[in-house]
Amino acid sequence: MKDSSKHSAIWGSVKGLLLCSALLTSIAFMAAPAAADSCSDLASLALPNTTITTAQSIASGRFIPPGSSTAIINLPAFCRVAAFVTPTSDSHIDFEVWIPKSIWNGKYAQEGCGGWCVSIPYGAMADPLRRGYAVAATDDGTGALSPTDASWANGHPEKVNDWAYRAVKVTHDDAEAIVAAFKSSGPRRSYFEGCSTGGRQALVEAQQYPQDFDGLIGGSPASIPPAIIVGFVWNFLALTETPDSSLTQSDLNILSSAVLTQCAGHDGGLATDQFLNNPPACKFNPESLLCTGNTTSSCLSEVKVAAIKKIYSGPPNIFPGYQVNEGTEAVLWPAGFVGQQSFFENFFSEWVFANSGWTPTSTTINQDLSAANASTAGITNFTNPDLTAFQKRGGKLIQYVGWSDPLISALNDINYYTSVTDVIGDLGATEQFYRLFMVPGMGHCAGGPGANAFGLGLNGPSPSDPSDDMLSALAQWVEQEIAPDKIIATKYVNDNPANGVAFQRPLCPYPQIAQYSGSGDATQANNWMCVEPRQ
Repeated sequence: MKDSSKHSAIWGSVKGLLLCSALLTSIAFMAAPAAADSCSDLASLALPNTTITTAQSIASGRFIPPGSSTAIINLPAFCRVAAFVTPTSDSHIDFEVWIPKSIWNGKYAQEGCGGWCVSIPYGAMADPLRRGYAVAATDDGTGALSPTDASWANGHPEKVNDWAYRAVKVTHDDAEAIVAAFKSSGPRRSYFEGCSTGGRQALVEAQQYPQDFDGLIGGSPASIPPAIIVGFVWNFLALTETPDSSLTQSDLNILSSAVLTQCAGHDGGLATDQFLNNPPACKFNPESLLCTGNTTSSCLSEVKVAAIKKIYSGPPNIFPGYQVNEGTEAVLWPAGFVGQQSFFENFFSEWVFANSGWTPTSTTINQDLSAANASTAGITNFTNPDLTAFQKRGGKLIQYVGWSDPLISALNDINYYTSVTDVIGDLGATEQFYRLFMVPGMGHCAGGPGANAFGLGLNGPSPSDPSDDMLSALAQWVEQEIAPDKIIATKYVNDNPANGVAFQRPLCPYPQIAQYSGSGDATQANNWMCVEPRQ
């Protein structure tokens, strides 16, 4: 899995470009006026390769983003700046900056996007703005027509560069210059948060631009896109190897029930949980589901068990599988695998093997990986474990992932965290600036039967409390040197805050796990402890 040497070599070849970008940004800051008299004055602000298309004051209350019919509500009055950047002749990177008029906390937050980043994630910008942050986000410049459309990249290597790393960088540089022009000074602290592609963007910043942000939140980072998408093909082939290899909802119910029956309540969690608290502690063997004699409603055929084992294992030496057996297969795998198929079909047929009539069986898994890496020029992979520059500048990084993620195996996060720890030297030193939080029972960035709300705007209301809000916990770590030793996650009834709280659990810094104390109300987080897992 590790491609850090190749990655470093590629980045070494563009070092001059990055230095040039940094120089242009410095010039932009020096050229910016001391302060704009009004929001509309920002329309004339000169920034490198940048065109400001909108600079308008938005009254407090409701705002309907471009391309949407749904209003974002409860917003403070803010200055809205929309712009695009053209670092190359084949680039067009849209971004927006929202600056609070009167409640600015002196900080800047940048939001990541997901997948191919079809549009600016306006909804994600609302939460930091309400808290008083100046906030920005970008569409990454892909021009994708849909969340799975990959045709934008075919024959457009500069757009691939924009999506891979450049868009998040130029957005940061321009946005901070715009904030400085409007407020007469730049932000005193800068933070980034995102999940999936947004999580990868957090790693882009930590690895390649360590001076940009004081703190980063990266959820389930799509850090190795070609390998991840090849894993999707692997899963599809496992489920279609024979006409009987597919897994019905009934089959998945049998699988999940068997996992929970064997392991729930024996891993620090509760026997009544519909997910596992510490999946690696479960040594479930899918072969225990094999039917003996005639097929019944409580066992599976040999070909179905073989499909499950392949999905659990993942493509060898390419990407980890889902062998952590969360007991949530019946809940999260069906939609997850549908999403996987749509993504890989577009990626390989429209980008990697465009106009070739590619099908999942026309090439081998290894051929798919080789061609995918060649098509992306290797620049989309961000697995370099050397974060010493980010560490030395005082940066803080929080990473999180759902143990039940049906798109990007949670083991990928553990593998990266372990590789960084190996470079830093020991876990104690790593935890001084970088912590990983595993979320039992959560799917890809959200959802699932576990406690999945811990701020970030996406997962329920954000209380701005460092004990149960990840952005606040990060800010406290950066600004007060108080590291998060746990973050309280909430499970709302039917994942709707209006329905009330079902239960709460602490998320613990890896490798610690949450464990029920054995007494008191198990729905209350204060009756759970963060402990080292039993080997």
